[in-house]
Amino acid sequence: MTAIDFVSQRTVKPAQSLATDRHFMHSMRRGSRNRNAVLRVYTLGSGDIVSLGRYHLAPPVDGAGRVAVYRRISGGRAVPFGDGFVGVSLVLPHRSTFYSEDPYFLAPYQVMNRYVRGLLEAFKLVNITAFYPGRDFITVDRRVLGLVSFETDESGALVFEAILANTRDFSLLPSLMSEIDPGGLVKVETMPPTAVTSLSRELHTDLTFDDVAEMVCRGFAKQFSATIEAHALSPLETRAIAAIASREFASDAWLRQRQRRGDLDRHAALWIQLGSFEAYYSVEQERFLKEIMFSGDFLANSASIDQLERELRLCPIDWRAVDAVANEIYAKADNYILGIGRLRTIADMILRGAQA
Repeated sequence: MTAIDFVSQRTVKPAQSLATDRHFMHSMRRGSRNRNAVLRVYTLGSGDIVSLGRYHLAPPVDGAGRVAVYRRISGGRAVPFGDGFVGVSLVLPHRSTFYSEDPYFLAPYQVMNRYVRGLLEAFKLVNITAFYPGRDFITVDRRVLGLVSFETDESGALVFEAILANTRDFSLLPSLMSEIDPGGLVKVETMPPTAVTSLSRELHTDLTFDDVAEMVCRGFAKQFSATIEAHALSPLETRAIAAIASREFASDAWLRQRQRRGDLDRHAALWIQLGSFEAYYSVEQERFLKEIMFSGDFLANSASIDQLERELRLCPIDWRAVDAVANEIYAKADNYILGIGRLRTIADMILRGAQA
């Protein structure tokens, strides 16, 4: 039977939360590892927070406002977090862990469909009939209840992430974004109250953090025939997580890794399945891409986006040339980009921007 370590964290700081998942992703690839799955349920700080996906541009916040901003490890849409929301992460050695020893048994587009089932089973246990329509939302009668996304690192370790609306809902997003991003740099979808829901609304009562954690644990245990073992972070783990938080996430560099740059004076954008897909770039001699940065709501392993941006430098602004670079990168089994439709969308967007 599969054994899953369970970690519970209340009001954890964003840097520590990110570092916890990073720590477990790192530990999965050690030959001496003694665990193959970690399920974490947590809340972030207090107050209002906007959770950006990995590839959004950082909004021009000065840190003095009442709304905090943090960037997830995984891609996907911007959503509200903080008070009234609960986060869930599942860390595994590779994307097919519960289904096969072959890391590539599951295709990238199958990953969320498979691991979201633990959450769907959790909701079923409390008589909520939730559905995963196949993109990045969990819904109840077509009303949005949660967001799911995932990332794999260079070793193949997976983090599957979810943000669940517990006592508040996703309709908060536009008002939060108006405070941190009044210029609309980050494109978001407006969801009226009729298009969203929450656990409290569906159950007609408020669940505590412990209630949600127990529900999630029971759901994953039942769906994956697993035993859930509570795991308290050891002093050694706590120190390792603090070191990662300080090194990778405590400074503004993690949030600001993607921001509007004056030297990237060209812009192209398309609406895609998950929302927005944008490229900011500069050109050389009006014939070559000089530098390029992608942003938006798509899902991808970050190593592939780094490689794509790097290998498009000095690429001719020609549909075949751009498409050839993208196809070579995403022909590799480790790499994926989801939510944009066909891979040719990358070349289509850049050429459309160049011809505007």
